[in-house]
Amino acid sequence: MLIKHVLGKAVQLLANAVSGNPHDLPRGERRTGSWNHSDIEWLASKVIGVPGDFAEIGVFRGAAFHKVADLASRQRKLAHAFDSFIGMNEPSPADGNHYPKGKFDIGRPDEFIRLMSDAAVIRDQYAIWPGYVPACFARVPDDLCFSLVIFDVDHYQPTAGALDWLAERINPRGLPALGYYLPQTDLLASKAIKESLATDGGFKKVAAFNQQLILRKRAP
Repeated sequence: MLIKHVLGKAVQLLANAVSGNPHDLPRGERRTGSWNHSDIEWLASKVIGVPGDFAEIGVFRGAAFHKVADLASRQRKLAHAFDSFIGMNEPSPADGNHYPKGKFDIGRPDEFIRLMSDAAVIRDQYAIWPGYVPACFARVPDDLCFSLVIFDVDHYQPTAGALDWLAERINPRGLPALGYYLPQTDLLASKAIKESLATDGGFKKVAAFNQQLILRKRAP
């Protein structure tokens, strides 16, 4: 059993080395495109000591967010949920017909709060910001900054708007974790991410796996 564990660890280290990912990236099966809880724990461990709250942009039913809120609380930080809670907005020409308006509708913010309560997430551990992205950012205080932000928006324009908005709100050494990153695709969120990467936004690549791209804000 010990030999099998050691061999499995060695295989994972080799796989990470070949992919260019960090050697301590969690191993195990991942559901394609979804945020694995062990990966979220790994992300949170990388921002211990980095000032700023946690956030997820595009939370749907909170499968990832309840883990984000728990980990933020452990670092004495607040978690922020950005979502319309009534599904996606109209797709742009850059989105095709993959995600129509209303996709991922859960009804209202109160339903999200109920889901978090069912997951034993205490209400004062998180804030919610209802509205389509990026319009939902309008009410956010100017001094609110982040150490970890998970993106799960999918559409092109919301992703581009969120990346622009967060460029100055992620503290040095903080992590934006970008979902739906397919380098070979010029649609949806991938298009916005690639356009952002083409500029010098002060970020460097940390890892890429499971259609997700992890960046780190460079220190000044």
